[in-house]
Amino acid sequence: MLTKDKGICIRTTDYSENSQILTFFTRQTGKISAIAKGTKKPKSSFGGPIELCSIGDMVFALKDGNKLATLTEFNPTFFGAKTRKKLLSLNCSLLAADLLNLFTKEHDPHPSVFNEAISFLQKLEESGGDKVLGLLIPFEFSILNETGSMPVCDVCSNCRRKFGSAWKDFYFSSLANGLLCKDCEGAFIDRKQVTPACAQYLNNPANAASDYKTLVLTQNLLIDYITHILERPPRTAIMISKLINTPTG
Repeated sequence: MLTKDKGICIRTTDYSENSQILTFFTRQTGKISAIAKGTKKPKSSFGGPIELCSIGDMVFALKDGNKLATLTEFNPTFFGAKTRKKLLSLNCSLLAADLLNLFTKEHDPHPSVFNEAISFLQKLEESGGDKVLGLLIPFEFSILNETGSMPVCDVCSNCRRKFGSAWKDFYFSSLANGLLCKDCEGAFIDRKQVTPACAQYLNNPANAASDYKTLVLTQNLLIDYITHILERPPRTAIMISKLINTPTG
């Protein structure tokens, strides 16, 4: 039976001389893997190889008992041509694809995450410079929240003391799964002191951070936190860390 859906290509692997095995995150079906036969042929009906982070309307066939679907149509509606010309933006889009792949399961749809991913990639296309992290961080939080991995940032993750103006010092620990107050930070060897602005942003990432340094600090914490959850860093996280922590000018 043929299934129509809308999908984001989140992983590509060459298969034989002319074909690809692709992973898509789709709106209705969730994550699926599919073979796309002949995509690399000069006169392919797909119009050429399917690229990472491209978005399109797709048709695929999946037989009962098979893990690998057969992609029969993919009509791209978004390619991200501008994003691919900007190094940080490109790596942020690749990180998004990596996170969608690592945090989701086959045939387990998350429509809200799909919509967030579409919005993120489209906004990234028109943004650059210091605006990129302000798009990436809320997207990362949306995946963590939807998949039950959200760090605790409204209370101390150890003693459950409510976050508020009475806090004088702020710490974050991946081992503790979130923010720590001054009384609890000593029990966690990986804790890092953070600024009040960073703590406030972690507490409510829907609000824009006040400055770029806060965005960088928050992204560094999230890379550490996601690495802790996955027990390894996402492939593009190391490059993003280098790009945002290298002084410019």
